Amino acid sequence: QSYCETLLNKPMILSIYSRLLQWFDENNIQTVTIHSNTTTNNNNNQANSTSSSTQRSRKNSKTNFSLETVNNYSNEQETEYLKRSSMKTAEDVISRVEWDGLLDKRLFRVGYVDRFLGMQEKSFDDFDFKVDLSTVSDRHSSILAIPKHRIQYFKYNNEIIWDKETRTDLMFGSTGNKQTIYDVIERHKNSMESTDPSRTPDTDIVEKPNVTIPPPHYLTITDGAYKPNYFLSIPMTDPILISNYSNYQEHLLSSYPSMFSSHTSTSNLHLTLLTLHIETTSQIEQCIKLFNSLRDEIRYHCSYPDPINLEFNDVNTFHDKVLYVKCKKNLRLENLRTLIVQRLTEEQQKQTVHGIFCAGNYYEFVAHITLLKCKRKYSSIQQDETKEFNFGKQIIDCLRLCSIGKNENDDQKNNCVFQLDLS
Repeated sequence: QSYCETLLNKPMILSIYSRLLQWFDENNIQTVTIHSNTTTNNNNNQANSTSSSTQRSRKNSKTNFSLETVNNYSNEQETEYLKRSSMKTAEDVISRVEWDGLLDKRLFRVGYVDRFLGMQEKSFDDFDFKVDLSTVSDRHSSILAIPKHRIQYFKYNNEIIWDKETRTDLMFGSTGNKQTIYDVIERHKNSMESTDPSRTPDTDIVEKPNVTIPPPHYLTITDGAYKPNYFLSIPMTDPILISNYSNYQEHLLSSYPSMFSSHTSTSNLHLTLLTLHIETTSQIEQCIKLFNSLRDEIRYHCSYPDPINLEFNDVNTFHDKVLYVKCKKNLRLENLRTLIVQRLTEEQQKQTVHGIFCAGNYYEFVAHITLLKCKRKYSSIQQDETKEFNFGKQIIDCLRLCSIGKNENDDQKNNCVFQLDLS
C-alpha cells in the first residue's frame, strides 16, 4: 500500500516498469532486450532500454554467468529425471496388446511374482486383466488375475520387450531406445523367413507336400534355425491310461486297416515337452548336469501345492495327418516347459552351457500323445470316431531325455539317454 501511494499524480506505467526492473535485479533475474525496427521514437526508446539493460548485465555479469551455469546443470538434472520417470507402465503394455489389432496376443507372455511360488511366466491369453481382483478369493481359481504392480516383464516370442527392473521398453521405446514392438516383430519375421518354413516343430508330425501348413511361430529364435535330434518328454506309465490308449488304437487299426502308416507302441508312450538340438557327447553331459541341478526346482513345481495331474480326454489331428490324444489345458504344465527354457537360456548367457539349443518348438504348446499317423486325410473317417473319449490321467513322476532316430522299418525309435526322477 505504501508503494502504491508513491505512484499518485505520476506516470504509473513508467514507475511500475522501473520498479519491475529493480525487482529483477534484486532477485538475480536477467532481462532480454527485444529489438524492433519501427519508428525513430521506438528506436530511441529501445536504445535507452538497451543501455540500461547493458549496464545491469555488466554490473551482474559474474552473478549471471554463475546462475546460468547452475540453472543449466539444474535443467540437465530435471531433464534426466523426466527421462527416467517417463517409462511406460505395465498397464500401458497390457492396453496396447489388447487394442492393437496388429499384435497377436498368443505370442506374448507375462512374467510376474507369485506370492507363494515366486517368479512365474504365463501366456498373455491366460490372464483376465479386466476382472475385479476383489472378486477372486481362491488362488486355485480358474481365473488368472494379478495386481499390475507384480508384473516384472513382458515377452514377445521369448524375447523380453518390457522389463521393470532393467527399464527395458521395446514396446513403445519410452526409455530412449528407438525400437518399438513393430521393429521386434519385423526382426522375428525376418529370422523365421531365413529358415525352412516347412519344417515341422514336433517329432511326431510328418510332412506331406499337399498339406498346407501355416507359418510357424517358434518358441525361441533358435527353434527355426536348427533341426531337433533330442527331446525332453514325460513318460506315460499309468495302467488305466495305457490300457484305454491301446484299446482305442487297436479299434482304429482293425476298423480302418489301410488308413494308417505307423503307430506308437505303448512301451514308448510319452508327452513331448521340448525338442532340442544337441551335437556332441560333452553337450549331452552338460544337458544332464543342468537337469540334475534343476531337480529340486522341477520337483517342487510338479508337486506343490499338489501334484500336476494331466488329463487326456480328446482326440484331434495335426493338419489332418497325425492323430493324437490331446491333454487337457494345464497351466502348470505349460509353466514347467517355460521354466526349463528359462533355465537353459540363463545357463547359455552365463556360458556354462554351449551348443544346446531349443529346436523345432512351437510357441503355442499343444500337449499330446501321438496315436497314429495317417496315409490320407483323417477327416474321411466317420465323425463318431473322434468324439470325446476319457483316456485317463497321468502324474508327472519323471522326465526323460531321448534321442530321435529311425529303426530298420523307418519307424521312429527313441533311445533314452537320461531320466530325471521326481518321486
